[in-house]
Amino acid sequence: MKADIIIYNGPVITVDPQNSIASAVAINDNKIIYVGDNETALSFKQNNTKLVELKGRSLVPGFIDSHLHMAVFGANSIAIDCRSPKVSSIEDIKKLVKEAAALTPKGQWIRGWGYDHSKLKENRHPNRWDLDEVAPDHPVMLTRVCAHISAHNSKSLELAGLDDNPLDPQGGVMDRTNGSLTGVMRENAHMMMMKNAQLTYDELMNAIKTANTQLISQGITSIHDSGGYGSLQMRVMQDAIKEGHLKIRLYAMIFSFIENLKFINDYLKIGVHTNFGNEKFKLGPIKLMIDGSSSGPTAATLEPYESNPNDSGLLTMTQEQIDEIIINAHRSGWQVTSHAVGDKAVTMIINSIEKALEMYPRKDCRHRIEHCAMVNENILNRIKELNIVPIPNPIFLYEFGDGYLKNYGKERAYRMFTNKSFIDKDIIAAGSSDSPITFSDPILNMHLAVNRSTQSGNVLNENEKVTVLEALKMFTYNGAYASFEENIKGSIEVGKLADLVILSQSLLDTPSDKIRDINVDMTIIDGDIVYESQ
Repeated sequence: MKADIIIYNGPVITVDPQNSIASAVAINDNKIIYVGDNETALSFKQNNTKLVELKGRSLVPGFIDSHLHMAVFGANSIAIDCRSPKVSSIEDIKKLVKEAAALTPKGQWIRGWGYDHSKLKENRHPNRWDLDEVAPDHPVMLTRVCAHISAHNSKSLELAGLDDNPLDPQGGVMDRTNGSLTGVMRENAHMMMMKNAQLTYDELMNAIKTANTQLISQGITSIHDSGGYGSLQMRVMQDAIKEGHLKIRLYAMIFSFIENLKFINDYLKIGVHTNFGNEKFKLGPIKLMIDGSSSGPTAATLEPYESNPNDSGLLTMTQEQIDEIIINAHRSGWQVTSHAVGDKAVTMIINSIEKALEMYPRKDCRHRIEHCAMVNENILNRIKELNIVPIPNPIFLYEFGDGYLKNYGKERAYRMFTNKSFIDKDIIAAGSSDSPITFSDPILNMHLAVNRSTQSGNVLNENEKVTVLEALKMFTYNGAYASFEENIKGSIEVGKLADLVILSQSLLDTPSDKIRDINVDMTIIDGDIVYESQ
């Protein structure tokens, strides 16, 4: 057999069971046909073989982000960017909204994302009156960086049919002042408002195209899409693959910000289940959302917050409601998962998974917990016993870690995203970014798994640092395992799909505090070069 591409003069970090380091790889069509030494790899050369010399740069498996909102990621690129440090005050936000209003026909939506009220000069959320001042004729929705809270103007509230005396939805809060809605919506109230600001087919298609381009430039070859826009998004993603706009492989969770339980039940009625599809697009787990965000903070905790002894977060569902969905989905052949951040929420999803397995035993279910941020020894032992796959977000420690210390206290902050503890207990945890909540760059995510430093330089528990090889495995093999695909991708081995990434330098020779400085020089998916740095 001859090779279409030969990549040689390594190191090739295979992430195989022995953590082998090879020198070269040969590819034919979309599969790896040889991994080993330079001389043997070059023997597969033919007249039209493309030769790529590494010159000491590392070749690694394609990165797998096991929790990323692809459509939301792309849609945010065409919305107002309210992120810190570019935006440091509500006045900055008002200026951006006013500029958008001048360019947007009256009555059409103005959307923004990424503001963090804790980093604004006013130390509060923007409210309806702030936004009415600069955009009285447009509905406005600004989503906080956590994507669990949003701020709306009066036109947005009007479109939702809300007066000043609505009841809070279960698991949600509408902020009020002097009896009037402020326009700030939390958890299920925020999800409810999204129904009025849905994107069109064309907007979603543009979002998917944009996301694809940006993500492959970061070496991401597969994502576990964590949902967002329901059935329309599922249609758009499939169309994007069919039309050749989407190169990244998708493992699609069944989750919608809007009427999620109805969305899930519709799938349960069809009769299909997890792993229906092919190497390009597969159905993933049924996904619930139990509690709030780590940074809001609205995560549901067993003990009150350090910053507020009267607060222990928000639950969006009862244990009985969670049990009903999880048990039904498990019985129907689905992998199940839930957004669960606080230790109370993590305990509740574990309870439901345990009940489902006791009632309807099934082998190798690989049920998951998205984020699984806050754990204790009992939680770790139960996760191991039930073969649950946690999906942590190492980069959250950088972006939100200083807030964790303030809101949860040192003891709990040190037990957040405990990647080393997972490894020590032989728990397979798959790395993810939860982008666009924070940055999607997998190299930066690995850097944070290795270093665990916050923006101010605090290190959240030296004992939870992992090695660079362990971090790489989280974002390659473990991601493939979490989607039942470790036999076809996630490591560089003969017979596996040719999803590969060339880094700008040697990963293993880079000092741990400099990992974030590494770039992606080339991304290969299905044996095709889909990105090459200039």
